[in-house]
Amino acid sequence: MMRLKGLALRYKLFLGLAIVGGISLVAVYFLATHFILDDVKVFLVSENASLVGDLREQLVTFYARSGEWDGVEEIFDACINPGWHGGGYGARGGATGRFQWGDHVLLTDPSGAILYASSEDLARDILSVSRLSKGLPILVEGKEVGRLFTGAMLDRFSGLEEDLLISVRRSVAVTAFISLLVATVVGLLLLRLITAPFGRLIRATQTISGGDLTHPIAIETRDEIGELSQVLDNLRMNLARSEDVRRHMLADIAHELRNPLAILRAKVEAMLDGVQPTSEETLGSLNEKLQHLSHLVDELQDIALAEAGELPLNLASLDLVELLHDVEGDAQALFAGDEKEFRLEIPPHLPLVRADRRRLLQILWNLLSNAIRHTTVGSVVTVRVETHPEEVLIHVIDTGEGMDEETLAHLFDRFYRGTGDRASGGLGLGLAITKELVRAHGGKIWVESHPGAGTRLSFTLPL
Repeated sequence: MMRLKGLALRYKLFLGLAIVGGISLVAVYFLATHFILDDVKVFLVSENASLVGDLREQLVTFYARSGEWDGVEEIFDACINPGWHGGGYGARGGATGRFQWGDHVLLTDPSGAILYASSEDLARDILSVSRLSKGLPILVEGKEVGRLFTGAMLDRFSGLEEDLLISVRRSVAVTAFISLLVATVVGLLLLRLITAPFGRLIRATQTISGGDLTHPIAIETRDEIGELSQVLDNLRMNLARSEDVRRHMLADIAHELRNPLAILRAKVEAMLDGVQPTSEETLGSLNEKLQHLSHLVDELQDIALAEAGELPLNLASLDLVELLHDVEGDAQALFAGDEKEFRLEIPPHLPLVRADRRRLLQILWNLLSNAIRHTTVGSVVTVRVETHPEEVLIHVIDTGEGMDEETLAHLFDRFYRGTGDRASGGLGLGLAITKELVRAHGGKIWVESHPGAGTRLSFTLPL
């Protein structure tokens, strides 16, 4: 068993096919031999029956004249081929010769009692009911008075007949052997065709595991191997994309940390050297940079905890109407300062939701901040709420610039920043955190947008 585990896949498949093919061919050989020999034996029986037609008529005449079978061996003695010699035995021990239709002939009464046998072996035979039925009935005035058997009817064949049966067996065996050779050659070719793609996939996987993600995997078929190749190529592209995101993430984190830290270091050194006075304005600037760094660290921690499923949530029954009106008051002032309009559309009798108030506010403000960055003066941002049997659906809709397909595909990726985000200095973490927060609440979030037609960001919350 351990040796089999170490065999290559092609050899395991070939061994399995060889075992199945060998067993199948053996079964086919025996079945084919059985049925073909049965047909040949039926043919020989019919041929024997035609050869003893004259003898049968003579036996009918003999019994019709004498009314019994005494002296019937004379009939068989009269049928001896003068050119043949040998020692047969009659029912009464009289000498006979070989018959021209074969070496064996037997006469019985209707019950199976032997009246004449051409040899001692036949004289000792006990006929079964099934074998008795194979004999040729001898009818006198419609009454059966005996049965005549030739060798073929008793499965005792002449030398020529035996040669014919052996030839049939040999022909079936040769055919089976040739079939086995053909099946082996075809099987080897098929195994090579089947296993060759696996070799290519193994080499491609080794290339990927070695860190080379630049070579696409060829998809040559549309079967399961082709599907596996497609899946592996998708994995390669996802790994390449993840590697690209990782590199950009490290670069963005370094960039976000480097500038505030450089500024903090320069100002602190200037104050220590007495070049810059330690004023309230200077300390306020330093505090602003520290808050920026603290916010970045908090966002990184939140998204790490959310992705690990360990983000703590203080879930409770929450009045969504009250929370949205609180958001509306702050949003109205914020949007009015940017000369944009904020609208809130809430249906009557809004049910309670189960959520963490602080995190839900974070979700809403992340979405509203995204809407502010991607809208211009005079744009309208609407928060619309819909109720469903098991959840509440919240839309944040803006009439801004919209997004292209590439931006939509990466909108919730970490550190992905569109043109507007880069221009506004966004960190590229807000929507990624928003997605994880919605998932942590048991909801889902998605986006619909077209360039120049605005954006609709929607998420659900369970009741």
